[in-house]
Amino acid sequence: DNICNEAASCIGRLGFPFDLPDPTKCNVTSLPDCVRIGVDDPSYDVPANVAGDFGVGDFYIEMDISGTDLPINYSFCAGGCPSFNYGALFIRSGRENYPYEGPSAFIATNGDVLFRVHAEEELIIEKVLPDIANSAVTHHLEFSRRGSKLVAEIDGKKYEKTITKEIGAVAAELLKRAPLRFRGNYVISDYQPLILNVTNISIN
Repeated sequence: DNICNEAASCIGRLGFPFDLPDPTKCNVTSLPDCVRIGVDDPSYDVPANVAGDFGVGDFYIEMDISGTDLPINYSFCAGGCPSFNYGALFIRSGRENYPYEGPSAFIATNGDVLFRVHAEEELIIEKVLPDIANSAVTHHLEFSRRGSKLVAEIDGKKYEKTITKEIGAVAAELLKRAPLRFRGNYVISDYQPLILNVTNISIN
């Protein structure tokens, strides 16, 4: 069983992969120590004290994703939430405004994937996940930073970008106090929702 039930076991530093709860059953909080989730909110937080230094320097994160047969930008908000043509797969940032320093990845409804640690240096992979909403298809994603290289590996194919921007000292301290959030915007968790099954997450 790779559903974790304690915050300390939800992070890859312990070598324990974990799954996110079903995004279509957002009123069920199955991971009480790890999740901030509401009826309208598919987001999931790994608390700052558990995420540690993830994203400040070099990092690695991998996961499997599959669709739910709903549009990936589907909103459960009864009154209607702002609609985006993409959602946040994961994001950790101490800054609410540009240049959004910190690791983040986004998936668009057309299958584009965007990965960055700084808004001015984005690795964009176009239409690499065209069947993203299909529940019958599982994709394996890996994201890492190693020095001046951003690397995304999607279903075994590697994409790289050389970067020059560093996360500044102030931003790094803010980042270490921020949660690592999945399937939601850093500031407002139910903005940029991503209606995907995300499983077998491992973080280093």
